[in-house]
Amino acid sequence: MSKQNKTETMGQRIKTMRIKLGMTQEELAEKMLIPKSTISAYENDKVDIKGSVLMELSRFLHTSPNYLLGYEEDNFVEETTAMLKMIEDEKIRKVLLAQIRAVVEVG
Repeated sequence: MSKQNKTETMGQRIKTMRIKLGMTQEELAEKMLIPKSTISAYENDKVDIKGSVLMELSRFLHTSPNYLLGYEEDNFVEETTAMLKMIEDEKIRKVLLAQIRAVVEVG
């Protein structure tokens, strides 16, 4: 993955992750139990985001608060893929993937 653009705002990173997940503003707002207009305000950098909300956003966007704040790249997918490839036992790998799918469906 290329280096993150350091001039990218938190709102742009939120939007990028939401789009990567194929999620609309409405869907993210529904998951977070907040109005769509609030998600729009976050993505357009119109409001300061509290730490607790930042944690919740990062959870729903499957990233870290540090990524959203611009302190790290979003490399979760690459790291996870690399770790799964290191597991030689195909049965264990399948079990882990099934568990990940189950967590995603619940989240």
